[in-house]
Amino acid sequence: MIWLLQMPAPLLGFLAVGLVVGLSVGGLLIFRKLVSHTRLENSNVVSGQVFQLAGVLYAVLVAFVVVVVWEQFGDAEDATQAEASAIAELLRDSTAIPAVSRDVVRQSLIAYTRDVIDDELPRMRRGETVEEESGPMSEVWSAYLSVQPQSRNEIAFFDHDIVKLNDLSANRKMRVSAGDAAVPGELWVLLIGGGMVVMAFTFLFGTRDVVLHACAVGLTAGLMGFVIYLIFALEHPFVGALSVSPSPYVNVLQTWAHQHPTP
Repeated sequence: MIWLLQMPAPLLGFLAVGLVVGLSVGGLLIFRKLVSHTRLENSNVVSGQVFQLAGVLYAVLVAFVVVVVWEQFGDAEDATQAEASAIAELLRDSTAIPAVSRDVVRQSLIAYTRDVIDDELPRMRRGETVEEESGPMSEVWSAYLSVQPQSRNEIAFFDHDIVKLNDLSANRKMRVSAGDAAVPGELWVLLIGGGMVVMAFTFLFGTRDVVLHACAVGLTAGLMGFVIYLIFALEHPFVGALSVSPSPYVNVLQTWAHQHPTP
């Protein structure tokens, strides 16, 4: 189902809401033909109380899932920003690297950043799996391991760079793992099943006005459909239109190019 996120966000949201509303209103009309409104009016008190209890329980479940997916999305953004910041700091500190290794280190960092922008993030946006250790990342490590600092200043900066390089690797792993995060199937069963139960209770309200009843059911279904769509869109933070932006990495390259223009 993840392929659905490749659709434009407004279109997918409209289809999700329209599908839920259509099924709910259609189910109501069928239900009204099978059960008389007189029988429903006699059970308004009981059905109303049970609906309130079911609605509260479902609202708690939805709130919990929304918080979980929003935190996952925030963690993905934080990992992306932290990874880009580590690259920027390594590029800035490369000035203190011995001249014989400086260009190799810089080129490896730039190549890694471009690989993230041009290859990894587009693959993640399509829902593909990205490896925790990539070729460009290994080349960055190889470039740093070939550095031979001599002066005290170079040794101090090199030690700091190794720490920052470990941070870069850790943030990369966090980004990759955040891209693989998803709501457990059991929670989706509760979300869909609970939503169906709540919508079924809205059919039990006894009123002679079918249009008014259909409007109430449709509005409730529309809100529920939008919430389910939002959860589905946010549970995959790097997939589709509502995904984490590559702008932190782009900003790193643009800032570096501005500070070190090519002659």
